[in-house]
Amino acid sequence: MEVVIDVSGLGIIVYSPSSAAHIGEGEDYLEAHYWAPGDVQAHVEAGTIVAVATSSPGTYVLRFHEFAPSTARLDAADFTLRIGVRSDGVVVFRDLYELMDWTAEFPPEQSIRVGPGALLLTLCSDLPPSGVLGDGQVIDVFFQPVEELPPPARGGIPTLCI
Repeated sequence: MEVVIDVSGLGIIVYSPSSAAHIGEGEDYLEAHYWAPGDVQAHVEAGTIVAVATSSPGTYVLRFHEFAPSTARLDAADFTLRIGVRSDGVVVFRDLYELMDWTAEFPPEQSIRVGPGALLLTLCSDLPPSGVLGDGQVIDVFFQPVEELPPPARGGIPTLCI
């Protein structure tokens, strides 16, 4: 399965609908609750609304896999990132800037059904043939159920394309 997402800002948010149920329709959640590094870090550590910085606007093609990436894929990837997400059975991928004027409704084609519980997501990507980040860039997303969310690899906003 693939999800194509157009990013207007600097990244993608990954979440389950129950993790965003507290956000009011039309609310600017980005400025009020997701702008300060500590607020972002709290969400990342809890696995609720997890930002993935792409470092560039553009079009990203997310390809999903229900297994761990091979060592060869990890070694060959230009960019890798591991994040933890709490799933209620659906995981949604949206432009980070949608947090500025929130609507709970999301395009169903920007979501996937997975089991409920803690998930480790490993993202692997390569620079597109054009050499421009976000130019139809493919991101392989590997889902693995885990007993507990892993601690973030580093503080701040998880960044895929560094």
